[in-house]
Amino acid sequence: MVEIISTFHRKGESESKKRSHWQTLLFIMALAFILRIFLVLYPEVIHIDGVEYIRHAKEVLLGNWTEGKSSPGYPALVAFAYTLIKNYELAGIWVSIVFGVLLVIPVFYSGKTIFNEKVGMISGLVVAVHPFLHTFSGSVLTESTYHFFIATSVLFGWYAFRKGRFDHVLLFSVFATLAFLTRPEAIGLLFVFTVWVFFFNPPEGRRYWSKRMVMILVALLAFLAFSSPYLVQLRNETGKWSISKKLDISVGSVSEVGDLPSFNEIRPWREGLPLLSLFKDPLSLAVRVGTGFFSSLYKFQQVFNPILSLFAVIGWVGIIRSRSPVSLKANFYIMTHHLFYFGLLLSILFTSRRYTSHMISISIPWAAFGFWLFLGWIQERWRFVGSQKKFMALLLVILLVGLFIQGRVIHPRDHRSIQKEAGLWMKDHLPRGVKIMSRLPQEAFYAELPWIIIPRKSYEEVLRIARSKGIRYLVLDEDVEKRSPGFLGRLKEGDLTLLKDWNKQDQKIVIFEIVYP
Repeated sequence: MVEIISTFHRKGESESKKRSHWQTLLFIMALAFILRIFLVLYPEVIHIDGVEYIRHAKEVLLGNWTEGKSSPGYPALVAFAYTLIKNYELAGIWVSIVFGVLLVIPVFYSGKTIFNEKVGMISGLVVAVHPFLHTFSGSVLTESTYHFFIATSVLFGWYAFRKGRFDHVLLFSVFATLAFLTRPEAIGLLFVFTVWVFFFNPPEGRRYWSKRMVMILVALLAFLAFSSPYLVQLRNETGKWSISKKLDISVGSVSEVGDLPSFNEIRPWREGLPLLSLFKDPLSLAVRVGTGFFSSLYKFQQVFNPILSLFAVIGWVGIIRSRSPVSLKANFYIMTHHLFYFGLLLSILFTSRRYTSHMISISIPWAAFGFWLFLGWIQERWRFVGSQKKFMALLLVILLVGLFIQGRVIHPRDHRSIQKEAGLWMKDHLPRGVKIMSRLPQEAFYAELPWIIIPRKSYEEVLRIARSKGIRYLVLDEDVEKRSPGFLGRLKEGDLTLLKDWNKQDQKIVIFEIVYP
C-alpha cells in the first residue's frame, strides 16, 4: 500500500511539473505575442526580398509553386495566410509573427534539456525580447520562420542522436526539410546530423555501427521523401539537379572555372558555383574559410548582442568546467552547426549580419546559462537578507528591457517610410495598370503597379529603354547618380514632366511622367 501511494505521489508530482512547464511556456509565448502586436498595427516598409516573396505567393495560389527564385516554403505559408486575411503584406507579417512566437518552444526546451528549467525559462524570455528576433517577426522575410525550423530540427536532432529513437529521427528530418524548403542552406542540418551519428557515440554509451547506418539511412530517405517533389520539379524546370533556383550549387569540374572569385564577386543567386572548383587552390580556400569564419563571427556577435555574447562566453566556461559528458556533447553538437555555417557555408558564399543571425536561436541557451551562472555568483557574494529572489528577478528584468529597448532604437526602418508614402500617393493619383520604372520595387508595390528596374545606363539610354517598354512614369531617388552618373544633370523639360517630389532628411523621391514624341 505504501508503495502504491508513493507511486501515485510521484506521478502527481510529475504531472504538476508538466503543468508548471506549460504554464511558464504559455506565459512567455503570451508576452512574445503582446510585444509583436504593434508590428501588425504599425507595419514596417516592406523589404526588397519581401516584394519577391509576395510575388511568389501569388504564383503559389495559381498553382505555380516553383515559379519564384526563392524556395517555396515561406511563400506557400504567405499564400495560405492570404486566404484568411486577404492582404498579402499582412499575411506575410502574420506568418512571421506566429513563427516568432512559436520559436519560444524549441528554445525553451533546448535550454531545459541541456541545462535546467530555469535556463530554459530565461532562454524563452530572451527569445521574446531579442532585438533581431523581434524585428524579423514583423518582416515579410523568411527569417522568423527559418529560425523556428532550425531550432526545432536541431533540438530533435540532438534527441535522435542521444536516444537513437527513430520517431525523433523522423521528426528531425521533417523539420530539416521544412527549413530546407524555406532556405536552401538548411541542407547543412542533414550534413551535421550525419557526421555526428557516424563518428560519435551518444553520451550514455556506445552505439553499434548497424544502428548508426540505419539512423543515417532513415534520416536521408525521409529528407528525400519530403523534399523530392520540389527537387524533381527543379530538375524538370532547370534541366539539372540543384537545391534551389536562388542558390545553384553543383559538383562541377575543377577545369570549369579559373581562380576563386572574391567575396564580393560571388553571386550565388545569379550564377552556379561548382564545388570542386573550390579545391583547385587549397591555400586560397583555407584563407577564405579562415577570414570568412572570423568575419561571420564578428558580425554574429553584433546581431546576437555583445552583452549576450559575453554571457555566452561565461556559459561556455561553465560548460567546460562542469565536465558533464551529456552537457559537453549536447553543446558541441550545437556548436558544430556554427562551425559549418560560419566556417564553410557563409565564408564561401556570402557573409552578412542578416545571414549570420540565423544562428541566434540555437545560441540563446548558452547566453541564458551564462546569465544563470552570473546570478548564482551574485547570490553567493551579495547575501541580501530576504531580498535575494527579488534582486535576481530585477537583474533579469533589466537585461530583458535593455535588449528590447536596444532593438527599438538601433534597428528601426523609419528611413524607408518615404518609399511607402510615395507608393501610396501613386496608388491614389496614377491610372491603374500603367508601368513605372524605379531603382527599388517598394514604390511600385505600394502603388500596385507593374515595375521595371532602372538600368545602369546613361540618361538617353534609360529614356530609350523606358519608351520601348511602354513605361509611363519614372521614379528617381537620391541614389540615381550612383547607377547613372550625370543623370540628373541631363534632365530635359521636353523629355520628362515633374509630377511630385518628397524630401525627408537625406532621402529624396521624385516622380516624372515620361513625354513621348
